[in-house]
Amino acid sequence: MRLRLPGMSRTDRARWRAARSIADLAELTALWLEGRIASHPGVMPNYGPDEETSDLVPVLALANRNGYLTDNSQPGTCGTGFDGRWWEQRAAVTGWVSCDRAGIDLVNQILVPAQTAGLIVCADSHHGLPVTSVDGHDYTTFGAPLSKRDLRTLWPAHLIHRDLFRQLQGAIQLTVIDPEFGRDDRLWNVLAKALYTPPAPAEPTITELGLYVLVGPAGCGKSTLAARHFPAGSVLELDAFRALAAGTRADQSATPAAVTAFDAILTARLERDLLTVLDATHAEARHRRKYTALAHQHGLPAIAVLPDTPDGECQRRNAMRPDETQVPKRILRDQARQAARFNAKADGFDAVLRPADLVATDHS
Repeated sequence: MRLRLPGMSRTDRARWRAARSIADLAELTALWLEGRIASHPGVMPNYGPDEETSDLVPVLALANRNGYLTDNSQPGTCGTGFDGRWWEQRAAVTGWVSCDRAGIDLVNQILVPAQTAGLIVCADSHHGLPVTSVDGHDYTTFGAPLSKRDLRTLWPAHLIHRDLFRQLQGAIQLTVIDPEFGRDDRLWNVLAKALYTPPAPAEPTITELGLYVLVGPAGCGKSTLAARHFPAGSVLELDAFRALAAGTRADQSATPAAVTAFDAILTARLERDLLTVLDATHAEARHRRKYTALAHQHGLPAIAVLPDTPDGECQRRNAMRPDETQVPKRILRDQARQAARFNAKADGFDAVLRPADLVATDHS
């Protein structure tokens, strides 16, 4: 009898196929490192990172979310191995950075502090550097250039879009190595400090009093628009209320309780004449009309905010989400279809804002 091992799930295959940039691959890699998705193209299906990587996950996830797509990493260790021989490892990480202005800036962002700390940094090296030795003999290397066949082994054609594979072929291969075997307290600290930048408080571009209702399917960028353009503390996100009620944003059975709390806080804010933003799909006209009527009851204008993201891009973003935030395809299609019937006048809106209307204008 042939034994059939479980392969990558259909959901995970769809996630990786949906990626269109190195940044997309890096975000999915961060989710895999954190255990939020089960499989990675270059690793046996349904297996997470090696045990020795567990302490490195926070800094590796940070690196990936900054655009450094990590491929291989190891801590610095020394000791007797499983085979009774003496093993030594240098702390090291290798991966790819996009070959554009942002990628070059990222390389420099890592290069300067790493070299200052005495670390070895290789960008598109012509040969690998030893990072592991056994009984004093070189065992593995990082940083050697990869052939097209090697790259295809890591990123199989059935999982990676052909245009994205071309991006990987032209990407900068970046490797950072601690020259001292066994030391593990330098490289990761340097990398974390180089990549961490506390978010600067954004200046809201919309401050006029009113009730702002975001309208659009999952994945269209509603939360991003709200966070970027409206004052902190003004956004009511239905998913957050659902998480408060059920411990997870994905539990749809908690929606009635979440809506009750959501509406109570909204009413309290409107009674105090506070600018408020509603972050939910609001795909159905009856929901939109409920909130425009409530705004008018309190003497406030109701403004619709439409992200205007193409349906295909919403589907791609949704496919890349971890399971707990992914919306079933059927529901996403229904949301898009209902949102497409949006009629500002019939729904009672006083104005409509689109992304171009939210861009701050320099009056200097």
